[in-house]
Amino acid sequence: MEIIRDRDIAAILPRYTSYGDRTVVIDAAGREFTYSFKPNTILTKIGSRRCKDVHLLRTWARGFTYQQLWLPLGFSWELVLIPLRTRAAKINGDATVSYFNFIYINHLEQKNGQVCIVMENGMSFPVLWGLGTVRKHLKDAMLLHSMLTHELDDMLWLRLHRAAGLHSACRNR
Repeated sequence: MEIIRDRDIAAILPRYTSYGDRTVVIDAAGREFTYSFKPNTILTKIGSRRCKDVHLLRTWARGFTYQQLWLPLGFSWELVLIPLRTRAAKINGDATVSYFNFIYINHLEQKNGQVCIVMENGMSFPVLWGLGTVRKHLKDAMLLHSMLTHELDDMLWLRLHRAAGLHSACRNR
């Protein structure tokens, strides 16, 4: 089963359904795609289509965030996933962590002590952690996103510079 494109992924959520424990991928427009895989399997499949290993992404993130657990996953500048605990497990082994794409997070809300992530598509998701913890995870994701964007900028400037050099070399002939 094919998973939607990286740039379209807004959130990856574990969800209990009448068919059992499933994973829902929500796209930027708010459409839901349900998979029978666990969230970690979805992450592995996303990584494999970019030849990236989730374990190595976590090791890379650890070097910048100095965190040991709940590390953001920087697949690309379009897909930096923030892990946040969104549900309690009904049975041992159930996934409790959802992943939210940094580029689609609009803001945080706190109502009656409950922190919610509000996405650009208007969807809101309650988080089981406090506001300070969620903000720390957002800052870590922002750091990785800025690093990935900077890498992209460097690559584009290098390509433009090379193209300009080739163009001027052709004119001199």
